[in-house]
Amino acid sequence: MATIDKGLARVRGSRPPGGEITEIAEITARAGSPIAPESLPRIKLNPRTLHNHRVLLDEDVPASSAYKMLRTRVLQRMRRNGWTTLAVTGTCPGEGKTLTAINLSISMARDLSTSVILVDLDLRKPSISRYLGVYPRHGIGDVLQGAVELERALFNPGIERLGLLLNERPFSNSSELLTSPQMHLLVNQLRQGEGRIVVFDLPPLLATDDMLAFSPLVDAILLVLAQGTTKQSDLTAVKELIQDLNIVGTVLNRSSENVAPYYYYYGPNA
Repeated sequence: MATIDKGLARVRGSRPPGGEITEIAEITARAGSPIAPESLPRIKLNPRTLHNHRVLLDEDVPASSAYKMLRTRVLQRMRRNGWTTLAVTGTCPGEGKTLTAINLSISMARDLSTSVILVDLDLRKPSISRYLGVYPRHGIGDVLQGAVELERALFNPGIERLGLLLNERPFSNSSELLTSPQMHLLVNQLRQGEGRIVVFDLPPLLATDDMLAFSPLVDAILLVLAQGTTKQSDLTAVKELIQDLNIVGTVLNRSSENVAPYYYYYGPNA
């Protein structure tokens, strides 16, 4: 597998302030109908929190340009294959897969022909709320357990064409939730909409079986590695686990090269 082999040659973690809901919108979408991010309740993000966690809202910084390149390559491959759902994962904790999922989602939402829903599916160790400084009243766990409708848990972070479905409460039965009938219905509803891409932040492959349990519900996987963190033995093990899955590409974070803050490798499936 060219993607993993290239990675093998290169590789040798209190609530912050901000994130209050500032506008409550009435959601009128019927169950099963497309959900437009612009119709969701809007929040105000804390710029200092975003800066401290390296969440990129400034399009002029060099890292934003790198994510634009990543966005273009990912969207080209997904559209060519008719894919609408993308899982972002890694081999082990500390490789930057959550930050990659956040910044890639923001960058994709800036594409005028794309709408994005970012979902925190790291159910055992959710962290997108911490990165954004946003703590909504309802999360994906409430939706899966039938406590609230999906529309009450989704919101817009003040970025056009971007919706968020978060979770800050860990679940010990995460793999069961990920394979439940409710999850199947949820994924089908989220992917509805013209130009829609759903990005799922999932646990590392070697930390739990959640990613593999959920893999039948996603079209493609983006694998995040980190130079100095990802072990060659872990990458070899992951290669066996994902050999039959659609790998859209591999991101190498913390690269020692000067051309970009990450390297992107094409996956084997065109």
